[in-house]
Amino acid sequence: MRSGDPKTRMAEMRFFAKFELYNFICILSSYRIAHWLNRRAPGPAGKYLRVVRPAPFLVRLMDQRFLFAEESHCEYLPYTSEGEAQLRREGRLVSVVEISYKLSATVY
Repeated sequence: MRSGDPKTRMAEMRFFAKFELYNFICILSSYRIAHWLNRRAPGPAGKYLRVVRPAPFLVRLMDQRFLFAEESHCEYLPYTSEGEAQLRREGRLVSVVEISYKLSATVY
């Protein structure tokens, strides 16, 4: 616990504990989510289809409590109008998102 800003350390520890509790409840519900330490960016900047997988009742209940929850069981697919139409016909929850990256540097 030597690294990091001492002012934000407790908030980071609370986030970690909440996510691990959420992850544990998902595992007990036989529902796997993407762990926040293992996530990667979906790819280069551009349009993507954000597909939310259906979740068990207990997991949906936890989604209302934790802000990060819904993002934990989303998939990002490259945008195509045919793909969007097909997913909507299947009844999946789909939204179109624009992803961009911004590189910045601060000199102290």
